[in-house]
Amino acid sequence: MGQQQLLLIVLGALIVGLAIYGGTRFVAAFNQENERDLIIQQMSVLAGEARKFAARPRYMGGGEGSFEGFSPPARMAETDRVTINVTSGADWVLFQGYGSVVGIDGSSPVLVVGQYELSSETWSTLETVN
Repeated sequence: MGQQQLLLIVLGALIVGLAIYGGTRFVAAFNQENERDLIIQQMSVLAGEARKFAARPRYMGGGEGSFEGFSPPARMAETDRVTINVTSGADWVLFQGYGSVVGIDGSSPVLVVGQYELSSETWSTLETVN
């Protein structure tokens, strides 16, 4: 009877250990996906700001049909959870968003790259890294 009890204890400890490991992996994956969604949402807001900039005439601080010279408001480009870098051209704006959650590789943060094109008025997520 002692061996059976020991076997049950070892088996129970193994099952509990696997459940804890699986649960932590599930929570980490959920946090990473949530962070990606947050970055994409913030990029969409900044794409709207870029559109407003391009629609304004130059004498009002706009781009007059171009994204050149667009720089997002600091409070929107960097929050406590997301940092977004913006590169703009005449007809496009490129966003690189970094999250605060560590990505799949375990060392670098979640990264999403997106682009908005003025001529086609399309937003596209080019790449989700990590």
